[in-house]
Amino acid sequence: MDFTYRPLTLEDDLIVWEMLRYAAHESSVESIQRQPYLARYALDWGREGDIGYVAFGDLSPIGAAWLRLWLGEDKGFGYVNDKIPELAIAVLPDFRGQGVGTKLLKQILSTAKTNYPAISLSVRANNPVLGLYERTGFIKIPGSEVVNRVGEVSFNMMCEFI
Repeated sequence: MDFTYRPLTLEDDLIVWEMLRYAAHESSVESIQRQPYLARYALDWGREGDIGYVAFGDLSPIGAAWLRLWLGEDKGFGYVNDKIPELAIAVLPDFRGQGVGTKLLKQILSTAKTNYPAISLSVRANNPVLGLYERTGFIKIPGSEVVNRVGEVSFNMMCEFI
């Protein structure tokens, strides 16, 4: 199957919510919306600093990657500082391992380099995507390990642009 990619737009808020469901390993968008610490990754999509891409298989979204800046007290799990956006990325299970996530990540990194000094993310220690993050320049932030909301270990990573 051929995949197509395009930037996320203001009209793509439902896509962002649906992909956040997969990124957070939740059962429904409604579940995400009831959890403010997760909902903040999609709420008011298109605000200043939001950048993202969506992948399509046929006509349906199959993955997305987006960046969001956190300001003041509004911080995501992978927060580093107010000038470094956090990455959220998801690919539907049936399309994993086919290069969709790699292409989304490379596209967002290319765009981010012209706008930010770095990007960050939060990832579960047992997530198979860790190798991809490391291959694309992400480094684990020492001391960032936490027990996450499901009782597993997560940590933050950052990709700096020099």
